[in-house]
Amino acid sequence: MGPSSSAASASSTERPRPPSPGVVSGPRASRDEIIRIDDELTARRIAKDTFVVTHEPFFSSNVLVARMPDGAVLVGSSPFETVASRALVGWIRATMSPTRIVAVNTHFHFDGTGGNEAYRELGVETWASSLTQQLLRDVGPRMQTVSAAQTSDPGRRARVAAMRLVPAEHTFEAGKELEMAFGAERVRIVSPGPAHAPDNVVVWLPSRGVVFGGCMIKSSDAAGFIGHADLEHWEAAVETVRALGARVVIPGHGAVGGPELYDLTIRVVRRELAARMRP
Repeated sequence: MGPSSSAASASSTERPRPPSPGVVSGPRASRDEIIRIDDELTARRIAKDTFVVTHEPFFSSNVLVARMPDGAVLVGSSPFETVASRALVGWIRATMSPTRIVAVNTHFHFDGTGGNEAYRELGVETWASSLTQQLLRDVGPRMQTVSAAQTSDPGRRARVAAMRLVPAEHTFEAGKELEMAFGAERVRIVSPGPAHAPDNVVVWLPSRGVVFGGCMIKSSDAAGFIGHADLEHWEAAVETVRALGARVVIPGHGAVGGPELYDLTIRVVRRELAARMRP
């Protein structure tokens, strides 16, 4: 998503909230069982040691959380802002006892980078492409002002407005693939080309058949925010992701699916492109 996003409640100094009583709070859940992290964040296991965390008040924004064989935890994207991102890191540490946490910013919008303030203060290793770093620096302040203004809940609005826009700690070259090693398992950060945003990347876990497509992959007919989209090249980017061969496809918002989400996304993009070209 982009500037037109809603958000969550409480002050920017709030710490992670405890899980609700009577709800599973650890990672030992059966597939598709809902894990309630707190009143805003839920998690679902989609494969062995692989979870999708959803930040519900922010348009059901999805975050990948994967426990790796070397004891690390890989996070793709982030909750929309600092308070919820602190809660996510708290849950990961309490339930998975990671040796380290590595987070990848999947694009410059706040459902890709909004956790960086919390990640920095909590010692999470962060990565972003050079283009994501540039766009967050150049466009981020205006995007924050618009996002806060469009958030109706006062507490959530205050949290968005109070966020510090923090760049990732590590930068990789835009348009190039980054490979990460976690013991014997390799993860690929793939740059498929401009789509939902100029800088979107996907997180591909080949040994699990899971790809975190982020906001360039749709789960419904709604186009969502396309103010920074490249409609002309989006379809080609989707085909690049399709060619990876994932069985499980995680969109940026909404329900996890399979390769059928590629076809759905292309239909949405073609519709929006046709509408834009009408006189």
